[in-house]
Amino acid sequence: MIEINPAKLLYSKRGDVIDEEYFGFVFLYNNFSLIKNIGKDNGAQFYLRSLSKPVQASLMQDFNVVEKLDLTQEEIAICCASHSGTNIHISLVRSILAKAGLDESFLLCPCVTPLDIKDFDGIKKPIYHNCSAKHALMLAISKLNSWDLKNYTDINHPLQKLIYKRHIELSGASKAGISYDGCSTPVFALNMPEIAQMFFNLFKKYDFITNAMLNNPYILGGNDRLDSEIIALGEKKLVAKVGAGGFVLVYNIVEDKILIVKMSQNNNLPRRIVVLNALYELSWINKNPSPVYLCNDLGKIVGDYVCNFSFS
Repeated sequence: MIEINPAKLLYSKRGDVIDEEYFGFVFLYNNFSLIKNIGKDNGAQFYLRSLSKPVQASLMQDFNVVEKLDLTQEEIAICCASHSGTNIHISLVRSILAKAGLDESFLLCPCVTPLDIKDFDGIKKPIYHNCSAKHALMLAISKLNSWDLKNYTDINHPLQKLIYKRHIELSGASKAGISYDGCSTPVFALNMPEIAQMFFNLFKKYDFITNAMLNNPYILGGNDRLDSEIIALGEKKLVAKVGAGGFVLVYNIVEDKILIVKMSQNNNLPRRIVVLNALYELSWINKNPSPVYLCNDLGKIVGDYVCNFSFS
């Protein structure tokens, strides 16, 4: 096992006392070349988690899914999404399934409460899972190819073999680590240079995915979702995707650069502060809405958040 040394990226303090510390890695790439790294990953692999969704969605092109099912740009976007499960998200997932002649009973993701409960009907369902659109697309591709619909999440299923192959093709890796994600589909591990190369290739080769993500920030996540926030702040120049385990990847279309943040802790607030501060320092966004002050449950300021890294 490769030893990694994450950097302290952020800490909070109450008065002069450090309260909590948050560790991870920050990488900045330019056309496959590393410009700057914070933290020492030493070539270790990391499981991509939901970062893989746009890569998985690229198989739409192989089987002319957009044309055959007459998918809208919103439906393409949600296939790349870790969505919040609001009515608009759920209606898009159901639409994809219906166009494939299927329904939500075929979904093999877990029964859950949606991330955003504003439209929740009180009954946990697979379709509320943030990965349900990805599953709907997997089912649709399997249906179009007359593949088994009951085991589409198995690593030996024809679809999953093609998804693994796509990760290898785009990343230039010789092999990837394999496990299963929280939603029950296979998940793959690559090292950071391979991840960067994969997304440079993806966003340029499959521009229908890039454009769908860029033009539908809310569909890609929802309220209080970091990738939705970044795309909106980026004013048509930033494409972003989050993944569990503290992952965020941001592609700057204008500068042709990729920023990757991998936090050691799976904690959304520190991840948001670190990523938005990095984007602001790089001048990729014009304002930084991340919190500066640490507040208690009544909203009273009791301390500060301090970023502990710089690109200079």
